[in-house]
Amino acid sequence: MDVEVCTLSGYEDVGRNMTAVRIDDEVIILDMGVSIQAISTYEREEGSTKILSSHQLMDIKAIPDDRKIDDWKNMVKAIVLGHGHYDHIAAVQFLAGKYKCPIIGSPYTLQVLKSILKDEDIKIPNKFMAVDLDDTIKISDNIKIELISMSHSTLQCAMVVVHTPKGIVLYANDFKFDNDPVLGEKPNYKRLNEIGKEGNLLVLIVECINGLVEGKTPSEKIARELLKEVLLETDTKGKAVFVTTFASNIARIKSAIEFGKKMGRKVVILGRSMFKFNEAAESLDLVNFSRDAEIIGYGGQRRRKLKEIDGNRGKYLVITTGSQGEPGSVLDKIVNKQLPFSFKEGDIVVFSCRTIPVPMNIANRDNLENALKLNKVRIFTNVHSSGHAGLEDIRDFITMVKPKNIIPSQGTRSMEDSVAKMAEGLGYKLGENIHLVSDGQRLKF
Repeated sequence: MDVEVCTLSGYEDVGRNMTAVRIDDEVIILDMGVSIQAISTYEREEGSTKILSSHQLMDIKAIPDDRKIDDWKNMVKAIVLGHGHYDHIAAVQFLAGKYKCPIIGSPYTLQVLKSILKDEDIKIPNKFMAVDLDDTIKISDNIKIELISMSHSTLQCAMVVVHTPKGIVLYANDFKFDNDPVLGEKPNYKRLNEIGKEGNLLVLIVECINGLVEGKTPSEKIARELLKEVLLETDTKGKAVFVTTFASNIARIKSAIEFGKKMGRKVVILGRSMFKFNEAAESLDLVNFSRDAEIIGYGGQRRRKLKEIDGNRGKYLVITTGSQGEPGSVLDKIVNKQLPFSFKEGDIVVFSCRTIPVPMNIANRDNLENALKLNKVRIFTNVHSSGHAGLEDIRDFITMVKPKNIIPSQGTRSMEDSVAKMAEGLGYKLGENIHLVSDGQRLKF
């Protein structure tokens, strides 16, 4: 029996994740993500990507080039999504329809995907199959899919296990080991240790975003305490207070809402993506932010609310989009005078995030912060804890699950090199059982 992995996309840079695993004449696809950077760059320089075909989106490296598995097309039995971030699910609308198979993921992951499709008014023929975390589903006589619960920076994230007669493929893209999460369960260490003891892990595909970060990633509880200190121990009387973070980070939004209430302020959540991720979480009863906050996603309502906040700035805490300075976000529109709110001296903006280290994001954030500084706004940055494993977490993970082969993923070459070098210290050998690969490469095991 052959097990062959095609590293379609996400192995030369961060984002645009997609992998295919062939087990004889059956194929499982893992993730279908976009490159937000590629889309943003094209739209800044050329115009809207909405008029581009799937092949044109592939050519600008906005979505994975799945033409590289055209010979596997009729063998695909399932598309499995690890979690609900755009770089893992947002290419489904462009690619999934050509495969006559279901889309599998945790309930929240699929709910976010449905929200994206609804927002874009797109219908796809694939059936959706929600699988609870730590459950297993049979795909065929030779394949089972298991979702192992894992912490990250959004809800209901999973490590995906592809069970085959020859061994298992473990797809760990993305994760952190958070033993004190603000929302959700701890990582399922018991199951990971069982995999290590069984000695049947043929291939580990492991993320490397923090491969250059020595040490372990702090818990989300640390980010919560940092945010608490800024909001509750800073003089905010009579000042506007804005908190911006990734819209998918529901745990961070939960903390901001709670601290806004402790400040005696009305909490308002603004932004289209904020609305979508929160709507998905509330539809599954994972949170109930609508009870404690006003959530506004679109158009005229947003303008009216900001005008109201502008005249009563000391009464509100605003949670909004714009953490990366991205064009079209609420913060970007405010500083560019496209929305009826003006920052004044002493107002506060808290960036509860990191800047994703790609040139576009760095430039956008610099532009946003410079505009805020011109208005003498107090800026608090890096009030954050990463959602990705640090190098020592990855070391512990490899030691725990004991893979026979390792494929570093979701990183630049320097990030992947760092993880490979660390694995060499554990007895693995580059080119033998550590595989540094390119997008579109195939490896047989």
